[in-house]
Amino acid sequence: MLEGICVGVSDGDSLILELPDGERVRIRLYGIDAPEKDQDGALPARKKLTRLVYDKPVRVEVHDIDKYGRYVGKVYAGARYVNRYMLKEGLAWHYRHYAADDEVLTEAETRARAAGRGIWASESPCRPRNFRSENRKEDSCVD
Repeated sequence: MLEGICVGVSDGDSLILELPDGERVRIRLYGIDAPEKDQDGALPARKKLTRLVYDKPVRVEVHDIDKYGRYVGKVYAGARYVNRYMLKEGLAWHYRHYAADDEVLTEAETRARAAGRGIWASESPCRPRNFRSENRKEDSCVD
């Protein structure tokens, strides 16, 4: 478990945590994938994550360290499970590739889709992993 104060938000699924000893670590929210910088939905996702965690005490239940050296984990601001909240509000996709068995995250995305919240208000939202792909085809964004 990591605990500290959020001192930065990079995008809708990444933040910077300052630990009690002053060390700063990068955190990637486990099991979600928010829209990329130049993608529809990126700004609302970043703004919401900022409102939830910036300059606030945050706890991270670490699951892994990714290839970029970021801690990947479940993020909590007070009692709020931030990863779930971002999905529930339609601000990110459930990243099933890394969290396929997480029923809490699956349900949060399912409800947001059904309600047409956030990215799900679009006729054809594009998964960030497809958006990132250099060789994507036009129809690769259809989910």
